[in-house]
Amino acid sequence: MKKTLLHSLTFPPDTISTGMIVSEIADGINNELNFIEVLASYPQYNLKSFDSFNNNKKNIETRTYKNIKVHYLKSKPRHYSNFLRFFQWINFNFRSILFIYKNRKSYDNVMIFSYPPTMNLVCIFTSKILKINTVYSLWELYPEIAEKLNEQPNIILKTIFKFIDNYALESVDKVVVNSDELKDYLLNERKIKSKKIKTINHFSPFPKSFNIPNYDKSSIFYAGNTGKPQNLQVFLKFFDKYFPSDWHIDLYGSGKEFSKLSDFSKGNIKVHNYLERDKLDTAVKDIPFALICLDYEITVEAFPGKTFDYLSMNKILINFSNPDSAVSKLIEKYGLGINIDVNNPKSFLNKLQVLKGPEEIKKILDNISNFQKNISNKKIVCKKYLELISPSS
Repeated sequence: MKKTLLHSLTFPPDTISTGMIVSEIADGINNELNFIEVLASYPQYNLKSFDSFNNNKKNIETRTYKNIKVHYLKSKPRHYSNFLRFFQWINFNFRSILFIYKNRKSYDNVMIFSYPPTMNLVCIFTSKILKINTVYSLWELYPEIAEKLNEQPNIILKTIFKFIDNYALESVDKVVVNSDELKDYLLNERKIKSKKIKTINHFSPFPKSFNIPNYDKSSIFYAGNTGKPQNLQVFLKFFDKYFPSDWHIDLYGSGKEFSKLSDFSKGNIKVHNYLERDKLDTAVKDIPFALICLDYEITVEAFPGKTFDYLSMNKILINFSNPDSAVSKLIEKYGLGINIDVNNPKSFLNKLQVLKGPEEIKKILDNISNFQKNISNKKIVCKKYLELISPSS
């Protein structure tokens, strides 16, 4: 019997949330099929683990994770230069295509997760050339994100990339998106057929925390990437200007813009280096509110994965992004916290006052519990992915 291959850049021992989510999806599907393999890169972020891989002189190393065979393709840790990172992606995609071609008779399904954006090349290869049932899980939309952040390449390269990306979306058998808003965008702007697109919300790949925050505390934290899409500098300025003086924020992170955030570390604002998930859970155990931060220009093109992890840590969400963003719509729809509009600070102060009320806290916590039980959990998400795999597996 042929197998299903899940293909992702990151995978444990990398502990970045994208790789962790893929690992839990793989585990959930494997519990039902027991015919799952994974193709990933050497660790991109976990440098300690990278050293153990780098001692291997071969171009690929195969290990086992939760009874799943994982093929790790040789690759250097993540470059922070956009230029170097692009060629790192292309090299990884080329090695992926060679591996899949060599083992093409072993797989009748390939599930590809969209980071990096050049994964669309692999999608075209598996769906159009090898004719393998291909599911493309689209978590971020390029070149739209680059355009919104003023990082787009020249018009010729942008046009070529969008053509390739659309061709990939049209070629695969199914496209998975993480919000209805992104689905609508693909329908209306990219002209992808509705029957091809399926919305599947994410979930936290980490167990539910046993720590219960002090919901009387006026404190908030952020943990994760500190790059341009997050635009944390704008939030910290907003915090300093508009939040009541008794509020505090702790920021834990790493990334392109992290060094610039150190200038804000004073008084009620504390900036810390990145912490692993278990250490972070302990460090913020008493903090009741967690920050989601997204550049105002980004609406449907990206969805912060930390949203679901915060909920598993028993935190109430405070979201600083465009009111029309997919994450704002989700929080509003399910009542998971409050949304802040940078252009309407007065309404924010009213929301913050209501948020501190015991009845409102209880209401939101009940909403979070229902959301995790009925929508955002591993069992439900894996079942939806399982439905996209061809019956021959």
